[in-house]
Amino acid sequence: MRGEPHRIRRPIPTFVIVPLQLTIAHVNAADEARRLRDTGYCPVECSFAEESVVDELLMDHHGSLSHLEGVAVRAYRDHYGARRSDPRFVVTGAADADATFAIAALAGLLPHPNLAKGTVGGASNALSQDLLPLAELINKADLTPTNLGLEACPEGRLLLLFKQLASGQQDGVAFYSGVDRWRLLCGPRAPRALLEAVTLEERRRVEQARAATVELLNDVVAFVESPVWGYDVWYAEVRPVMVAYVAAQGSVSIGCRDLATAERHFGAGGLRNVFGKLQPPGWGGRETVGGSPRGLRLDREQARVAAVAVAAMAVQRP
Repeated sequence: MRGEPHRIRRPIPTFVIVPLQLTIAHVNAADEARRLRDTGYCPVECSFAEESVVDELLMDHHGSLSHLEGVAVRAYRDHYGARRSDPRFVVTGAADADATFAIAALAGLLPHPNLAKGTVGGASNALSQDLLPLAELINKADLTPTNLGLEACPEGRLLLLFKQLASGQQDGVAFYSGVDRWRLLCGPRAPRALLEAVTLEERRRVEQARAATVELLNDVVAFVESPVWGYDVWYAEVRPVMVAYVAAQGSVSIGCRDLATAERHFGAGGLRNVFGKLQPPGWGGRETVGGSPRGLRLDREQARVAAVAVAAMAVQRP
């Protein structure tokens, strides 16, 4: 006020929480993934045909790395928070449960027993819960998607809800959404109403999978066009090897019921013996599952031609 002596106002010390600058770059080519890796980005499931672009964390399990566990379980168990101070990631393809959970774990965005120190009361319980059983189930479902009965256990219902809320788009936005979805579902404010509706939505998915358009190519392989994921249904009710086309994405996936089935019909190495013989070039994956080239949209005829080629390569053994 006028007439009062001048006072020096000193700033009051404050503690500012700097928001995590999560960066996810979605690419469609191996050379772009390598370039970003070399500038410090962490590749997660960056597989292109038989090439896996990785850094020292080895966050892939396709192609030459198909002997490794999935990335979710290894990221959470072995490398939790390894990229917290530098959360830059490069990805490709679909924002599936495995890759997005791995990113959330590497960035330190999920609860973990290591966070028990320095928290009190309810905060400790929420932040330090152990999600390893969920990570292990994600890995199991990624490798062998049959007869898991996911709706029967809490971790399975979380995984089902994650999948049910996915947009199906293959871009960076889908990855950001997937990482945040895991942060929500694994936190103290998981949407109970949606979790309670998981079983009903799962029944609808199964009904849609059964209603899909199917062409039986021989006694081993079938070609299916479906808007929903239905390999568990098709393996049990249609054929042990399925080629699925999703028109909205222009993508094709190939799956075998299990490793024994893959090697029985395609030899040691399973589908890895098939990918290099399909057109257009760039197909890839692991022994039991794979898909069409990254970033390339295929029409239905191209998808069917690939399915017929897979059927021709399948040795029909009992």
